Amino acid sequence: MAMKKLIYAVAFTLVIASSVPAALAKNPNDAKVTHLGNGAAFPNDSAVSDATHKFEVHVQGKAVSELAINMPEGVKVNRGIEVKNKSGQKIPATVSIDGKIATVAFSEPVAPGNSLSVSMKGVNAASYDSNQFLHYQVSAKNEGMKEAISLGLVRITTYLS
Repeated sequence: MAMKKLIYAVAFTLVIASSVPAALAKNPNDAKVTHLGNGAAFPNDSAVSDATHKFEVHVQGKAVSELAINMPEGVKVNRGIEVKNKSGQKIPATVSIDGKIATVAFSEPVAPGNSLSVSMKGVNAASYDSNQFLHYQVSAKNEGMKEAISLGLVRITTYLS
């Protein structure tokens, strides 16, 4: 009898779960808070000592005045960091790298609704000599706030060719 109730409960749960329309799934770009998008390496060969690592930041909710990027151990950015909007226009910013932390302070806060492409150029991850997942911790400071809010991790995948 207990087994029969369990089977009915599982079947009922599956029917309910499968009846939820896919249209209710939210697009991450519709979020009400700033969040991270895709990340990638160009080229994605882990043996290259002058790669570009890119990721997206979707500004939502409040304007963003600053980004902080915590580099993985042993990773260095040798040719700077550039930020562009979705139209490919460079966003004016002051970039400073102090040890493992890169700070991107925007000349003017980036308004909600903008998507940013962050390019870290001349990345040397030579200590990572095989297939690797590099994780960059990214935080954002909203306009008028003193403390940064963690946006999470950007995952960059590299391969040994």
